[in-house]
Amino acid sequence: MKLTPLQMLAILVILAGIAYGTYAATVDQLPDITGVVMGNTTSSSNITNNSIGTVYIQDETNTTNTSVIITKNTKIYKENSENQQVETNMRDLKKGCRIEVNTIGDPTNTIPPQIVAERILIKRTPK
Repeated sequence: MKLTPLQMLAILVILAGIAYGTYAATVDQLPDITGVVMGNTTSSSNITNNSIGTVYIQDETNTTNTSVIITKNTKIYKENSENQQVETNMRDLKKGCRIEVNTIGDPTNTIPPQIVAERILIKRTPK
């Protein structure tokens, strides 16, 4: 069976859409930053950026410190003993715990870089 150029183009567009859809569906599952909490702050709400606190983490991939800004919209989860994710709050973000962070936007060009967290997962420590 011979395909016309228009049919071939349609098939290529469909295949490209499937590839992009698969990529878009799986890219959100990977954390942007994985690291260990070095410290945190809690503060009164900041009207400018809607923040409620900051977590300072040391990134496991390149050993840099990053300031992760937590807003009222940030979802915080904790792994339980069955590896299920249960919703929690900022009080469980303690020094030494390992976290995975999904972020919004790009980090600032400051030292340390600052970035806003969309979702934080506190990893369970193995016993």
